[in-house]
Amino acid sequence: MRWYRTSVHKTDRKSSTSPWFIGWVVLWLIATASWIALLGLEWYTSGPLACPLTPDSSLYGTADWSWFPPGHVCSWEVTAAGDTFTITEEPPVARLGVLILLSLWGASLVTLGRLRGQGTK
Repeated sequence: MRWYRTSVHKTDRKSSTSPWFIGWVVLWLIATASWIALLGLEWYTSGPLACPLTPDSSLYGTADWSWFPPGHVCSWEVTAAGDTFTITEEPPVARLGVLILLSLWGASLVTLGRLRGQGTK
């Protein structure tokens, strides 16, 4: 009985565990976790003292939380010249852009991982 030494040749396609692919996945995880952590911190700290009318004002509004777009919503009732107005400050719509960007980035990594995984079988 003879024993032969076999060698494994790499194919032209890289596996889904290549260092570049893992690096992009780790970068996406860090970006997504950071965005979620910042929103969580904002949600946790959103209270009655989170809504001053101006940065140096002692007039605070009511704080609510909005999920679409995510962030706290501040409302103030202001009386000027005998008329009462409600001023509302909502979270920026750009947060939805960040959510869409992170979602598309994650979906592209999943798709790329699956395509690369199929190429090595």
